Amino acid sequence: MGSQSQISATISVTTKERLDRFTESNGLKKNFVVEQALLYFMEARRELPDEALVPARLVVDDKVFDRIADLVASPPVPTQPLRELMRGQDD
Repeated sequence: MGSQSQISATISVTTKERLDRFTESNGLKKNFVVEQALLYFMEARRELPDEALVPARLVVDDKVFDRIADLVASPPVPTQPLRELMRGQDD
């Protein structure tokens, strides 16, 4: 096994509880899960454009949340260019 180094990070209580439940239910060590998560995250950031990554948690105010909820409940009608794009039609 290669050399190892210890890191320290402050995380939310909720995330810590989720990590505890996940590792316990899957029989994994926290060190392994954290290292794998960091490696996957860094690789995704390297390979994918920023707009492809959706935050695990959205921090929005009530106004933005209400707008998102409205859009989910009543999505806008697709535009003609969007329809063509989804059908693979080129000009």
